[in-house]
Parts: sequence; C-alpha cells; structure tokens
Amino acid sequence: MEALNSKERKFAEENHGLIYSFLNYYRLSEAEHYDICAIAYLQAVKDWHRKPGLRDKYKFSTIAFKKMESAKIKKYHADRLRDSYILFSLNDLNAEGNEYLGQIADQRDAIREIEDQQNIENLLNEVMPALTERQRKHLIRAVKGETPVEIMRGGHTAITEFWKDRERIKKAVSAVFVRGGIEAWGGRVLLSY
Repeated sequence: MEALNSKERKFAEENHGLIYSFLNYYRLSEAEHYDICAIAYLQAVKDWHRKPGLRDKYKFSTIAFKKMESAKIKKYHADRLRDSYILFSLNDLNAEGNEYLGQIADQRDAIREIEDQQNIENLLNEVMPALTERQRKHLIRAVKGETPVEIMRGGHTAITEFWKDRERIKKAVSAVFVRGGIEAWGGRVLLSY
C-alpha cells in the first residue's frame, strides 16, 4: 500500500473515529478486527482523495464503511478457510499414524441432517403402507445404513428375495415421487440402497 500524503494523513486523523463507529456498529472486538478495519479505512482515505468522482456521489463515511465491511467479510472467509484447513490437519492421522480422529461438525451440517431426517421420515410414512412386513424391515435397515449383505443376514433373506424386495421398494418410492408428495432428496437415498 502506498503511503498517504500529508493532506490524506490529516484527513485520516480527523475521521479516525469512523473505525470505532464501524466496530461498535457490528459489535466487533477491537483486538481482533481493528487492524483489518484500519487498513481498509486508510485505503478509503486514499480513494476519497485520489478519485474525485467518489466525492460527488458519496459521503466519506459511506466509502469507509463499505471498505471496512468488505475487509470484515474477507477476514470471515479467510478464518473459515483456515479453520477448515486446521480441522483437516487435525483429522489426518493420530499419534500412532494409523487412525483418523473424528471431525468437528459444522452447525449448518446439523441443520441439514435434521431436514434430511424429516424428509426421510415423510417419505417412509408415504411408502410403508405399500410394503410387506419384510420389505418394511429391509427399508428401515437400509435407512439406518446397513449394507445389502447385512440386511440379508439380519433378515434371514435369500438373495433372490432380497432383490425382489428391493425392486418393490424402489417402485413404491418412485410412486410417491410421481404423486409429488415428498422432496426428491430422500428418495435418492432409498432408491440407491
């Protein structure tokens, strides 16, 4: 960043309170955000003095707030990227070098899981009446994440019967989608088991 001239420095000193106004407006901690906001503020001072068209259209406070807001957003995204990288690094290998550690879940993932679970429950409520008891058990075990082999072993089902049940379940799920009652997400899971 190019140094400010004396006129720009004087202007920056006179309007320095805008940095604190910005921090207070967004309730940001001074310790964490002051440096980022100060650099953006100084860039706004340079733009204000070196781009005369800005002075005709906007107040300086508007330009400064927009620059600081942009810097705040960039910092947020950089922090998320850094945190993801750190989590990835922590999740690589443990001290023995052979096991993975559990990954810390993002809050938005939990919300998606709840929505997905609700979609699956709605789909099951629509599909279950059309299935036999054995097909219902197969479907529930598939939703729980069991493999076809586990389902066959647990249900003492022959492979031919299992595949017949699977086709019947797919038809029942497809029929629900044809009626248009349920979001398509849950069906892809059930159709692909």
